[in-house]
Amino acid sequence: MRRDQVGYFIYPFLYFIVRTMNQWRKHEPIAWGENVTMMVITMVIIYFFVWMWNWSKKPYQWRKKNNKET
Repeated sequence: MRRDQVGYFIYPFLYFIVRTMNQWRKHEPIAWGENVTMMVITMVIIYFFVWMWNWSKKPYQWRKKNNKET
């Protein structure tokens, strides 16, 4: 993972903080388990998409040195 892509992981933390503060402001019971679960799931999804993005940018080597067909 590149250094500039690590900044994408701030969004799940912001979501967690905003959702928890909104529940607190509305005097609702704070659903800690749901909030943390959504944060973790979002972090895993972001990690998966960043990993796939970086993998898709790597060029494929068509002729590998172990290929003895020619």
